[in-house]
Amino acid sequence: MKIIHHLSRWFAYISTGVMGLMMLLTVADVFMRTVFDSPITGTTEVTEFMMVIVVFPALAWCAVTRRHVQVDLLVSHLPPRVQTIIDSLTLLLALATFVIITWHSLLESMAVQTTTSLLNLPQAPFYWVLTVSLALFCLAIATLLVENIMKEVKR
Repeated sequence: MKIIHHLSRWFAYISTGVMGLMMLLTVADVFMRTVFDSPITGTTEVTEFMMVIVVFPALAWCAVTRRHVQVDLLVSHLPPRVQTIIDSLTLLLALATFVIITWHSLLESMAVQTTTSLLNLPQAPFYWVLTVSLALFCLAIATLLVENIMKEVKR
């Protein structure tokens, strides 16, 4: 379980770095467009791909650190045992959903052979980033589910 924690943290670091690069690229593009009336070619395409690297690798870290959005208005008033059961059911439902999404992402990653229209960049590597990130997210959810079950068994 520690390996998933460390791996997801490294994915989050990569995500943060790419977000910084995306910000710099966008600022440079706006600057070039405004000052020199010459925007950077392909900024939109590159930014779209960078968003895949920013959003999806960070999902596992959010899960491991339990920083996902939770609405616990009703659940917080229930006994701890019931809270753990509801949390476990929610994690199980999330795991089932994201396993299906990951499976379809894998199938899509193996089939895609297209490139972007302007810069002619291959799209396949970004599909693989999505698939690997979603797989790590599924492992993180499974880890949380096991931790919840272990916590309940110890009670």
